[in-house]
Amino acid sequence: MTEAELIAPIGYDSGWLVLGIAILAVVVVVVGAAALVFARRGSPKGTRAAGEVGDRGLRGRYHAQIDAVEEDVAAGSISAREAHLRLSALVRSFARDTSGVNAPVMTLTELRQSPLPEVTAAVAEYYPSSFEPGLPGDIESALSRARRVIDS
Repeated sequence: MTEAELIAPIGYDSGWLVLGIAILAVVVVVVGAAALVFARRGSPKGTRAAGEVGDRGLRGRYHAQIDAVEEDVAAGSISAREAHLRLSALVRSFARDTSGVNAPVMTLTELRQSPLPEVTAAVAEYYPSSFEPGLPGDIESALSRARRVIDS
């Protein structure tokens, strides 16, 4: 190609530069706003102090669920193993609702490293009966332990 065949660069209007910067700014603001919204949504919700409004209602709901497990065991509709599994799920959920610690998905080892000694002790008590099918476990002790966790 000769110099005569080359086309000179085309100049762009400065309006395009302003539009590009404005679009980039909007994208940054939208991404930042989304990050803030999701960061707040992911933060612990249940970090209420004991005795705060709604706390008695929460404890009452969990006590009612424990009573339902007790009634099911007495009626023979669930096994001791199933009762231990349900009680473990209840105390773990209560811990999440009150402390924000995601106890329902934690192993016993992880619970031992958490700031939840009452929940850890309860789950440790429930483990043998939950995972060894032939082991009946002491259901009265398990119910009592679950109630102590809810009351703590």
